[in-house]
Amino acid sequence: MMMRILCGGLLLTQLLQPALAADIGKVPVVGGLYHASHIIKGQILDTSTLVATTTRDLTLFTIGGTTLDTYILTLPLDSATKGRVIGRLTNPMYAIQLGHFLYMFKDRYGGYDSEDRFKTYLKQQYSADELKRYEHSLFSIEEPVAAAAEPQAELVNDRLIATLVSLYDALFNNDEWVLGRHLPDQYRYLGDSAADRALIQRVQPLIIGLLTDFEAQMAPGEFKHAVAAIIADAAPERAGSVNNKAEAVTITLIDFVRYNVLKNYRQFALEQKRIDAFSDWMQLQMDDDPDALLRFLNSQDQRGFAVQVAVDGLQQGLIQALVTPTPTPFITHALANYRQRSHYRPHNNSVVEPEHPQQLDYLKTRAESTDQDPHYLPFFKTLYRTQPTAITEHGASTTPTISVRNLPIIKTGATVAGPGGTGIPNFHFVDRDKDRAYYFFGNDALQLEKLFQDHGAKTMFDRLPHLKTMSCNAQYDWNAQISYDALVNLGLGEAVRDFGERRCAGELARRAQAEPKIRAERRALIEEIEHYQQQSWWAPLAKLSRKRLIKERLGKLAALSEQGMPDYLLMYLPWPDHFAHFKGPFSDEIIAPTGELNRLDYWLGRYTELYQQSGIYDQTLWGMAGDHGLAPIYYALNPEVEVLQALETELGYPLAVRKISSDEGEGPKITNAHHYPSNRELDLVIASTAGGNFMLDLFNARNGWQTQPLYHELIHWTPLQAPEGSSVDLIDATARRLHDSLDYLAVRETPCTPDRCTLRLVGYRNGVRQDEIIQRRGNRLFYRRADNRGQPILLDVARSNPYLAPLSGHLQAEKQRLLRRCLTQATLAQPDSWCTDAQWRTLTQFGPRPDSVNQLAHLYDEDRAGTINLFPKEGVGYNTLVPGRHAGEHYLEKDAFLGFWGTPVTGNTPLPAAVNGSLAPTLYQYLTGEPVVAGEDGWGFPSLWPQLQQ
Repeated sequence: MMMRILCGGLLLTQLLQPALAADIGKVPVVGGLYHASHIIKGQILDTSTLVATTTRDLTLFTIGGTTLDTYILTLPLDSATKGRVIGRLTNPMYAIQLGHFLYMFKDRYGGYDSEDRFKTYLKQQYSADELKRYEHSLFSIEEPVAAAAEPQAELVNDRLIATLVSLYDALFNNDEWVLGRHLPDQYRYLGDSAADRALIQRVQPLIIGLLTDFEAQMAPGEFKHAVAAIIADAAPERAGSVNNKAEAVTITLIDFVRYNVLKNYRQFALEQKRIDAFSDWMQLQMDDDPDALLRFLNSQDQRGFAVQVAVDGLQQGLIQALVTPTPTPFITHALANYRQRSHYRPHNNSVVEPEHPQQLDYLKTRAESTDQDPHYLPFFKTLYRTQPTAITEHGASTTPTISVRNLPIIKTGATVAGPGGTGIPNFHFVDRDKDRAYYFFGNDALQLEKLFQDHGAKTMFDRLPHLKTMSCNAQYDWNAQISYDALVNLGLGEAVRDFGERRCAGELARRAQAEPKIRAERRALIEEIEHYQQQSWWAPLAKLSRKRLIKERLGKLAALSEQGMPDYLLMYLPWPDHFAHFKGPFSDEIIAPTGELNRLDYWLGRYTELYQQSGIYDQTLWGMAGDHGLAPIYYALNPEVEVLQALETELGYPLAVRKISSDEGEGPKITNAHHYPSNRELDLVIASTAGGNFMLDLFNARNGWQTQPLYHELIHWTPLQAPEGSSVDLIDATARRLHDSLDYLAVRETPCTPDRCTLRLVGYRNGVRQDEIIQRRGNRLFYRRADNRGQPILLDVARSNPYLAPLSGHLQAEKQRLLRRCLTQATLAQPDSWCTDAQWRTLTQFGPRPDSVNQLAHLYDEDRAGTINLFPKEGVGYNTLVPGRHAGEHYLEKDAFLGFWGTPVTGNTPLPAAVNGSLAPTLYQYLTGEPVVAGEDGWGFPSLWPQLQQ
């Protein structure tokens, strides 16, 4: 189970639809929206230093309903460990840290049955015969209850908890981690010092014992084999070997445990600090300025709230087509492509078809009839009917359209490169300064937070430390005040359906019940303070007594307020993407009433109900973005074979190649964070992701190993084993051998920075090689053929998008105007004549590649974005076993949902084409009233809040 963590309604339609519809167009009651935020940030709460606290009575601290010491005594620990832990519980800091860590697993994640809530909901809305029509590989009416419950029991069993306690005892037994008064601002990852190496050797037997127990219970298969290999790697004769997997897993688990212990303890300390700070400030204001206190209390009731939803693989075009009652061009074209899929087959003997056959019964049904089902996507139907202008019709994902790149973008509003950027350009990359390759399906996933942190990017939790914040299954949440771990959810959510969604809803349900009580107490205190002010000083003892009682109630209000709804909530829902890879993006598993999109719809409705029940829905701005879309794969091939192996045969000598990724559909990779292999004796590193992006990194640039080679160097590439004086045109060799499967490849023409870049695109059309150039200076771009003869064609900027309705006369005229402006009237010699990024975004929104020119122009802003990036044609996947892809450049992948809703949205002007990175800046501006300027303070994208008010 721990390996999985690391690797990688009737009520709804009756309550949600009328409520959402009634909310649209109201003016929000947020007169004091920014007042409270500024007071808290400027006067009440200083979060710059967190001090370890012991103010909580340990006798009140329980795990699973029992006191901490009693709970430890029930665990299957060896006597020495049990005695040592019980003895150290007298140290309150040691005990509270341990208590909060165990609470995360036992109470926060435990206490739930394994019921599939969505499935239960469906059974209330549909008959058994109706559901039988929609059965598929992820949904069956009859499922063994015991099998569904098994992973849940595995998560919280006493053996696991005992192992975690043993790990805690080994890791937290020194003054640095337990006895310090000041908690660190950031987690310090395990290093390669003598002390850390000794710690690894001491902890590794515990890890191997856990894995051995786990492996014994596993069914035979690839995953069991992988765990067995890790256990075998722990044998004494393997100690000290390069890239030892047992040591790699030990390092990862040590960091996972220490990181979560410290994060959970910081959350406890911050809650105590907030209670004390609010209590002290309000009581001081009661003495010095009761009117200021009244203004603050009133503004707290009027303040704004925000919910940010990040959905992996959510495409706007698909959702809009599914909520439209009649068949749309999207539906009919997607089905026609499937029926004519043989047209996409590359002329190559090594081409294969994905192993999983796609089940498209619902797509066929929707292409032939109207949708009259009130229980299908009720939330989305209401959203599109009532707030259509707040959903951008043309949302774009950045290139390559890969989750590890785009998820931090939509969660934080940071771009990839430059000051305050995420520093994460792809699902894989080579850091030439460290000589370290990363691939994030596996234990390298724990390195993402460190890479993000080291690059200086800011999360919304970093930007809003003065507000009460909550993270539901999202990464990059170190400074969230309440959090549910993303890796735990990913590790368990596929087997225990609704795992993370239920726990987030459970937390919100408890807070939704507390929120009305907090508001009632706040209003009562306002009345008491007003009565106090009106009370005469002729009875001083009575007035002083009333004041003392008010101050006591203010202290209780400060504690009660911490149990209310979060000011800012970030939710991450991964499942539309995770299952679409293996089943296909238009399969019944995704789009049928029993599929993942309707499951998503159900949970969005449930969260909405909770905000309505809490009484704060009218003050909440909701925003949601997809990190990318997905496209179907009908045929797949392997560039390793087609290009590199064929090239070796032709050259007559071997190429030194290392593949750092798994093929899509294969298992995770394990990397030793301290002893990773060097890349200095290689010709190239290759990696593929999501079936839609294949990257090559080369190292023989004339300016040194750490410099990215340019196009003119790669057409004269010299492999390490090449005879003296010989060279290879690697660009031609790659494009020519992949000519009927390659959409195009991208390579640097000149060195690139966030300020400027020139890159070359190479692809074949109708058997003829096409070379095209994109040049960028600041926000102006020029797109042309490399030979300057005629118009460029690789990016299809003049074509129509067959998935969308034909353009109106007005839009067609606008498209023609921009084509003339950007392609005909612009000249190479006059950069001021080049179109701006906004003009290119508007032009390309009409075609099959949204924002393509802009996004490709920024592909190489980050130096670690690879040397050559290959993107396959529509219907084709590179290095994949599954029928769903993204990370390519087709409309189905580039189109990303971006939309907002809620009472605060008062405008009726349609949102312009935008990049999904505008999600976080928009919510931030609503919460704080502070303008957001892209390019300043780490913001990479503009806020859309002004447009939502027009």
